[in-house]
Amino acid sequence: MPTVFDEIIRYKARKLAKAHIKRALDDLKYGGQFNFEDCQREINSNYWQRKSVDFVFSTAYDGPWYSLGGDDAEKGRKRFDVPAYLKGWRNQILAFGFDGWVNPRIIQQYGWIDEVVGQQYTNAKHQLDQLDWEFAPYDKKNRAG
Repeated sequence: MPTVFDEIIRYKARKLAKAHIKRALDDLKYGGQFNFEDCQREINSNYWQRKSVDFVFSTAYDGPWYSLGGDDAEKGRKRFDVPAYLKGWRNQILAFGFDGWVNPRIIQQYGWIDEVVGQQYTNAKHQLDQLDWEFAPYDKKNRAG
């Protein structure tokens, strides 16, 4: 059950993430070099991160980066080498791939997405090909409960 303290930590983490994203976008816009290591040092020294239990701070901090990655994937671009950003970007691209939509700009710029997404896509397609779709609804091992 989330406590008021956890909600404060989430709020502070999201606020810090938004400040870091703003800094990253400004650096990109004005030709600066964005370095996530500086942000990581701020995170590590943050009071709320130290008080966080069960990764409350980490998951709240990563959320805005993850969303930005997903938004960028929809627009066909990839801008940052931040773990949560890349995770959001890859997951959105993978979801598009399974829906049959692939952005040609991403393929042209980054190859068939990247090694991680390509391997996930190949593995999942292989697993789907192994299913016996004709008998799946009647097979007892495919039923829940």
